[in-house]
Amino acid sequence: MASSFLTWFWNERFWLPHNTTWADLRNTEDAVFAQATDLWIMFPYSIVLYGIRILIERLIARPIGRKLQISDVPNRPPAPNAVLEKVFYSITKYPDGERLEGLCKQLDWREHQVLRWFRRKREIDRPSKLMKFSETVWRFMFYVTVFIYGLYTTFQTDCPTNTRSCWEGYPDRQHLKPLNYWYYQTELAFYTSCTISQFFDIKRKDFWIMFAHHIATIFLIMFSYSINMLNVGMLIMLLHDFSDVFLETSKIAKYTKQETFATIGLISFATSFVLARIVYFPFWILYSIWFDAFDVVGPFPSWYIFCVWLAILQFLHIYWCTFIVKGFIRLFKKGGQADDERSESEVSDSEEDVDVTRARTESQGDGPGINGVTLRKAHK
Repeated sequence: MASSFLTWFWNERFWLPHNTTWADLRNTEDAVFAQATDLWIMFPYSIVLYGIRILIERLIARPIGRKLQISDVPNRPPAPNAVLEKVFYSITKYPDGERLEGLCKQLDWREHQVLRWFRRKREIDRPSKLMKFSETVWRFMFYVTVFIYGLYTTFQTDCPTNTRSCWEGYPDRQHLKPLNYWYYQTELAFYTSCTISQFFDIKRKDFWIMFAHHIATIFLIMFSYSINMLNVGMLIMLLHDFSDVFLETSKIAKYTKQETFATIGLISFATSFVLARIVYFPFWILYSIWFDAFDVVGPFPSWYIFCVWLAILQFLHIYWCTFIVKGFIRLFKKGGQADDERSESEVSDSEEDVDVTRARTESQGDGPGINGVTLRKAHK
């Protein structure tokens, strides 16, 4: 039964170009090819990567963060309020419109006070700045390392400058090298661990979009490896790691309050993202897959699937580009202070200074007391 299913699933007419069989891709003494059975290593390897992440965060990132005096204090809850808590748990965590106006009238609060209460309520379980800094340091170190490795590996071929060469000799005259093998396995293990750890890491606005991206990425990596489509696969992975390096650099600068470097990092990220994923990816890589592969290799069923998934990936790029545009709008509105538009949990310093103060504010009479609680304004 299992043998029949595998025979049906790995149908040569679906997976491989015409006049090519799996026998042509068997390993010999003179040639080694990518095999689908190699992919099992992603499971233990992803565990190893996750272990490395924990060590880097605890032994490197957190000590550095403490020396830089990055706060490890968890988010403080808002003052108890029966009316708002009922709305929060039963109706919505994001009040707006008539409901927001009604709450303001009912409590005699200003709009920003109600919104601030709901924001603090949502952020009770959010990690501290030091924890977020540690996670960012891990991603930065990974992206830098794997990008340098991928850059060296990819430039062993002519594909970056001549994408048509990705298809010359495909599939049976493109051999698997140790550099290619470990580049693929590292990327695959990383995204596998990210897909699982995403449910425990910092939650962002684009959580499900990122989840879909991880699934699509894992599928594309496994797909291209299984049919020996290594050259174009490595090129795609390299492009994605390129812009991520600048994004994590900007975040590290933001956490350490180096606003100038954070802004430079954000601009570098935006520029590299647009050049790599909005320009080079569709007009060179997708063009090569859709036209050069069609001309050099010829169409085959799995190739169509590959084209569709890459088109979906490009739509995700466009979606994220809208966040970059929003980030630049916020950048100019804030007078040049960088921020990650995707992050729902990263609050600016001025917002974090807003706190609930009881005896002090009541005795000073800073504002209207509600349920024995007074909100003071943020320091500018």
